[in-house]
Amino acid sequence: MEQLLAVASQFPTVIYSTLLGIVVVYWLIGMLGLIDLDFDGDIELEMEGDVSVGGLTGLMLTFGFAGVPFSLVFSIIILLCWLISFYLQFYLLTWLPDGWLYYLMGAISSVIIFFISLPITAIVIRPLRGIFKSEEATSSQNLVGKEATIATGTVSETFGQARLFNEGAEFLLDVRCDPEHALKIGDKVLVIKYMQEQHAYIVAPYSP
Repeated sequence: MEQLLAVASQFPTVIYSTLLGIVVVYWLIGMLGLIDLDFDGDIELEMEGDVSVGGLTGLMLTFGFAGVPFSLVFSIIILLCWLISFYLQFYLLTWLPDGWLYYLMGAISSVIIFFISLPITAIVIRPLRGIFKSEEATSSQNLVGKEATIATGTVSETFGQARLFNEGAEFLLDVRCDPEHALKIGDKVLVIKYMQEQHAYIVAPYSP
């Protein structure tokens, strides 16, 4: 135990040790019922205009993390990062002399470890998608027929988002519409269909 704590508290493992500690506290508080563990939500994007997804969220979507709650995906990523970092620290980095080379290698390895963990996480969560699929479909169908407000500059057959308030909660939905409808930010729309495969909704102009 002493050796485990010693390795876990050394750079760069301490970075993922801290994040893992936050994740553990999050799940403990969630199990006590003090916070919502967010088993209904996916990665949500807020963009202006017809642009491609980028940054961390775009990277995570590229690895196929849609369909599993973000909180669970993030937790698995951090756990894998910590495990890889721990063993790398124990078997390799610990033999480097303390100094600039050690910290340089530690910083580089911490970034590499994160990218290594992504495809592994994608493999781990693959069987979990089916568990959340039916629940997602049920909750998503409940939003059909609701009024929403366009949140992006435009909406097309392939891109668009809208804000929807339901039972006191705000949702940011991926939406699509027919080319004949020139929807823009602030327009009121009606959610008329949920497309399960695309995790998106078809909307139409609406005048309350």
